Amino acid sequence: MNNEHPKTFAQKRLWLIVSLAALTLVGIAPQAATARRLNPITYIVRFPSPDTQVAEVRVRVPTARRATIEMMMAVWSPGFYRIEDYASRVQDFTAQTPDGARLEVEARKNRWRIQTNGKPEIVVSYRLICNQRSVTTNWVANDLVVLNGAATFITLADETHRPHEVWIDLPEKMNRVMTALDPSPDGMPDHYRARDFDELADSPIVIGNPSVRQFEVAGSRHYLADFGDAGKWDGQRAAQDIEKIVRETHRFWGFLPFKRYVFLNVFRQGGGGLEHKNSTLLTSNASRLATPQGYLAWLAFVCHEYFHAFNVKRLRPIELGPFDYENPPRTSGLWISEGLTTYYGQLLVPRAGLSRPQDFLSWLSSQIEQLQNTPGRLVQTLEQSSLEVWSTPTSGLAQSNSATTVSYYLKGPIAGFLLDAKIRRVTSDKKSLDDVMRLAYRRYARERGFTAEQFRATAEEVAGVDLKIWFRRAISSVEELDYAEALDWYGLRFAQAESAKKWTLETRADSTESQKVRLRRLLEPTGSR
Repeated sequence: MNNEHPKTFAQKRLWLIVSLAALTLVGIAPQAATARRLNPITYIVRFPSPDTQVAEVRVRVPTARRATIEMMMAVWSPGFYRIEDYASRVQDFTAQTPDGARLEVEARKNRWRIQTNGKPEIVVSYRLICNQRSVTTNWVANDLVVLNGAATFITLADETHRPHEVWIDLPEKMNRVMTALDPSPDGMPDHYRARDFDELADSPIVIGNPSVRQFEVAGSRHYLADFGDAGKWDGQRAAQDIEKIVRETHRFWGFLPFKRYVFLNVFRQGGGGLEHKNSTLLTSNASRLATPQGYLAWLAFVCHEYFHAFNVKRLRPIELGPFDYENPPRTSGLWISEGLTTYYGQLLVPRAGLSRPQDFLSWLSSQIEQLQNTPGRLVQTLEQSSLEVWSTPTSGLAQSNSATTVSYYLKGPIAGFLLDAKIRRVTSDKKSLDDVMRLAYRRYARERGFTAEQFRATAEEVAGVDLKIWFRRAISSVEELDYAEALDWYGLRFAQAESAKKWTLETRADSTESQKVRLRRLLEPTGSR
């Protein structure tokens, strides 16, 4: 988040120059360190010539007077399940003592071993090539800077839990930094502090000339920051609609787990979004959002990423934390973290009053149609889809070979819809998948995480019945999904079509009033039930 401060731009630059000089010549006086209060790693990030698409990073690194230290760069970003060679973007890596004496560096892959000469702290410098537009990489241009933590910051390999501080030297044509990082306690502008490397890696930094709107829900302040060429984008309307989504999400969970949340909405080429604990980085396309269908899809996209602040960033499979940034984790639970988030990303939009029930059924129809026309559904299970995600080029967003694989983004939300209907039926609509998610959060959120067995047991506790057979068939086998129970519960059917490849849901002409009420209850706002 931008640190509002009355100082002038010239004063900001003077502070940064003084800090840089101190870093180079004498180092910054270390704080009193204890075993649990370590001296911070401090970064200064500059963009002397943004048109070259290069960022310059200078780092003060405490050494505890060790003869050698090992520094590392992540090889993946939490939330995006793909190995990435961030270290290949690093150039001119050097290390020196605070008085300027060069130090010996041994580089290999994503690690740098540095001889410290026994100094209590050293200065590391490197340049970053920033010419990629994905939601995990870096971009620097004359009007926009996007920095992702894992792709930007090199840290001590063995101490990710010490504080990390970041100074941003604003490019001259840009006036604001937006990030979920907390301002540094010293109150200086464009100076931020993360509790540890996890928080730094999880907090994208976007710099430019954004249009920023804010609103508050349940004591939590939210920001929509629009960057780039938005065309005829109505940011005020978008902020009002996002507020409705946030309020519905608050009703769903009963609380909001943060005091501040940032929607970093960047209009540029590319696509996709990535969840973070207190923010999301979104890539938006102004031309696509100009149509009602495109805007509705964008709202579901935003809702998906916001729901992730609960499901995966706090409530997570046990394998997804604590993070090892050099050894990617394998879990069978991404159908929960991503698939169920996709289900609720679509479901909460009509519940927030922003779309019609038919819009949800149309989306669900398209999901089912795509799944039923994917041969890989009969070859790869949902569990396998999750466990084998690291072999796909797109982090599970699409099956790498539709003949042999299936995406948990595709089958996962359908499984969520079927499980939701089953729980509602066996409890006479007194309980639902909503209750499973809330109970799981209370038990397993934050540091603990859940196993596959614990999630199933939580669902069984809510449903009051044994669900082992359902989970085996839908999640652990390649059997065809059984739609009959859910369709009967809601009074739906697949419309007759000339092509057997069509799977369009429609309300049955003979559906009962009870069935219609059940469908309305699924799609109506949480608080109105």
